[in-house]
Amino acid sequence: MTPAKLGKFILTFVLIGGAIMSFVLDWSRNHLLNPLWHPHARYHSAILLFVFAGEAGVGTWLLWRKSKEPAVAFAAASLLSLSYWTPFFYVPFFLPMSSYWAGIPGNEPRLGGHIIYPNLVVVALFALLSVAGWALGNSMYVAHDPMPAAVADGSSGC
Repeated sequence: MTPAKLGKFILTFVLIGGAIMSFVLDWSRNHLLNPLWHPHARYHSAILLFVFAGEAGVGTWLLWRKSKEPAVAFAAASLLSLSYWTPFFYVPFFLPMSSYWAGIPGNEPRLGGHIIYPNLVVVALFALLSVAGWALGNSMYVAHDPMPAAVADGSSGC
């Protein structure tokens, strides 16, 4: 299997698997179906799930369609994935009344005395896989797509 094909499979897993996983985990009693949530908060959270499903579909389509610029497809698919996963890390800094933890406050899981958020572990894995998929695909196309001479020597090519 070529690095590009492996990169496609990894990014497809992250995009489609992540969208499915998000629906399965978030359409539950501790998220969207939580009776304590404000109805409008549920509305926005559900929209986010459908937006990511759409992004996952577009990213996957970009990866697997025939293209003269496959490196662009890898970059776009990776950026679509990262645009969904990376906010998990920084949203509480911008919205201090939010929390990484969906459970009862004070009952966060700990490992060696430190709080470990399982959702952030999974998100970190998906973000790393997004970068790995991009790197695998991009390295193959960059290696086989030399810079045009006009760009390399600074001339306009006209």
